Amino acid sequence: MIEKVRIDYGRLCAEIARNGKTKEGFSLELGRSRSYISNLAKTREQPKSVEQVMCILLGLEPGSLIEADSTISPAEVKVIENIFHKLGAIEELLDMLAGSTEKLLAKANANTVQIEKIKDCLKDLGRSDHEKACEFLKSMLAGGRMNSEEVILKSEANGIKRADLMKAKRDLQVDQSTTGYGKNQKTWWFIPS
Repeated sequence: MIEKVRIDYGRLCAEIARNGKTKEGFSLELGRSRSYISNLAKTREQPKSVEQVMCILLGLEPGSLIEADSTISPAEVKVIENIFHKLGAIEELLDMLAGSTEKLLAKANANTVQIEKIKDCLKDLGRSDHEKACEFLKSMLAGGRMNSEEVILKSEANGIKRADLMKAKRDLQVDQSTTGYGKNQKTWWFIPS
């Protein structure tokens, strides 16, 4: 039985041209009809010995013109194409989800900031006027002594009553000292260390 191989028609045509030959001339060189090489486009199955002669005439190693064995059927190609299209659709969905996720995270962060502000306001509402006055006085005197008139003016600007400020002064054991005489006399408040 004669062993047949499938000729790689594209490579054969390229090698014929590379060798400066025509398809008709190469067909005659093989001892075949002028249209032999052209007809190989339709019927690629040829005896292995014919492929070997072609290779020798073109200066190639025997077996060089045998078409690589394609074990993928047309049905398998269709399945692979379908998978490729589905992967493309999945990639688009993932891109959309990534954008949506970024928007959700941004909103969640914004909501978290708003919730923290609300919590701070609720804490502030839950504190008594005396506690607010104590915190205010601590923060004002944290940097050292301060003019009592300035502290009183700032406390009023922050909505702290004078009575609550004086109670906070007493509870925090704020000390005071005076400097100057007459119109130049100033009272300084400070928290002893």
